[in-house]
Amino acid sequence: MPTTSIARAHDTADQLFERHRSVFGPDLPVYRGHVHRVIGVVGLQCDVPADVAVPLGVAGFFHDAGIWFDGTWDYLPPSVRRAAAELDEADQPHAELVSSLISEHHRLRRARHDDPLVEAFRRADLTDVSAGLIPAPGVSRDRYRELTSVYPANGFRPMLLKAFGRGLREAPLRPAPMIKL
Repeated sequence: MPTTSIARAHDTADQLFERHRSVFGPDLPVYRGHVHRVIGVVGLQCDVPADVAVPLGVAGFFHDAGIWFDGTWDYLPPSVRRAAAELDEADQPHAELVSSLISEHHRLRRARHDDPLVEAFRRADLTDVSAGLIPAPGVSRDRYRELTSVYPANGFRPMLLKAFGRGLREAPLRPAPMIKL
């Protein structure tokens, strides 16, 4: 059972999905599942303070959302901007943390931020993108499978391949602009 903070992060993401459902079209259940699996894996790795629950939900929702909102494969900068605007509109603090959660989540090496939540988010995304083959610290395959039973992949990896193909067409010399060392 998720902690109160993780449940609140899930609720925050769901409120954003409800408000922006038309942006995602048929990809909504696919991306929604990914967002919730990432939030869930974060919660399995570390305690999430109550004051960071809403910012975590905002970061989860927006971390890849620039793909749909802005129609680009170079989506980290617009995703950060949209998340910051959402936090500002909701009068929520932690804009710097949310910016780091999003901008660091595709770093190949350890996140460059002091807050352990940033590294947990990076590892959670990697775990989900790899379908659990690259586990997050302290998260067993069984626990990850439990999350996928609640939040199914619904074609997540084929959607990633399609988006990568679009990225190749968009910038053939830089097909993965979101990846950082």
